Amino acid sequence: MVEFTLVVPFLAVILGLTFFFGWAYLHKHQVVVASRYATWQRVDHGAWPTEKKLNEVCFADKAVDVQIQAMGLDQRTAQDLVSEVGAESRRTQTFAEELLTDRLPGGHRGHVAAKFGSRWTLWQQYRGHIHDNQAREGITWRRDEVNCWALLRDQYYGDLDEGLRGVRAPGDGMAQMIRRLYLAHW
Repeated sequence: MVEFTLVVPFLAVILGLTFFFGWAYLHKHQVVVASRYATWQRVDHGAWPTEKKLNEVCFADKAVDVQIQAMGLDQRTAQDLVSEVGAESRRTQTFAEELLTDRLPGGHRGHVAAKFGSRWTLWQQYRGHIHDNQAREGITWRRDEVNCWALLRDQYYGDLDEGLRGVRAPGDGMAQMIRRLYLAHW
């Protein structure tokens, strides 16, 4: 009986900390989901959701304070790829530059912070915002969304295209079939 009396406070502290960490991780997960949702909304719909809507959708109106901050996405990867391709030739650098930096939409990065209130004394000692950052590239990729065939044809198949257009009968049917192969995304 004496040992049980000595162990009960330790068990109560461990149980209380288990609840506290569960509460903290639940809210951290909600902030991560809210950050992903906000960034997805910005990329797919063109606007950040309002802080009120984010509180309703992701936190069931239980957050005391929600903040969204837009941040720019670093484009160094695309620039590095263009530089590497440029080491091969100027034509390939121009091609990569037009595709990667001009045609592809840039991404977005968002920072979401949320603060949760509590009526429990232990939880109130740990006040503050829970933060998370998410980044998402420009668009959800679908087949042929960024079409590069015209640019590819203009850069690399120009001489071939002119030669095939100049073929006379009886080889003109075969020349047109070859042109259709690369014009039809083969």
